[in-house]
Amino acid sequence: MDNDLLSSLLNDPDALQNAMKTVTGMLGGTESSASPPKTDYDPSSELLERALPVIGTIVQSGQSAVGPEKRALLNAVKPFVTDEVAGHFDHAMRLVSMARMARAALGQLGGQGDAPPDGGVQSL
Repeated sequence: MDNDLLSSLLNDPDALQNAMKTVTGMLGGTESSASPPKTDYDPSSELLERALPVIGTIVQSGQSAVGPEKRALLNAVKPFVTDEVAGHFDHAMRLVSMARMARAALGQLGGQGDAPPDGGVQSL
């Protein structure tokens, strides 16, 4: 690339933006990835980056608190019981999930280092 062409490209913000869009499109990226990095320090974004894996682990433990076979069994029994009993099934599954997530959160925060691997919460 010739120096005059490069100089004119750098001196014209619109032309530079168009060139960046073209290169980004050719590389398969998105337009936002071509924008310059943000120079302001945002401590909440750093905290969020560190917290997301921990939160994901906690949520995953709650989702796996009731095994799929047991969940399927309870859901299969629901049509044969009263609405009140079916509601108790749902409530019990939510409580077990929340208890498992609470135990996982305590473990992540260092509260219960000697807790059993299942968190001490009886699984359904």
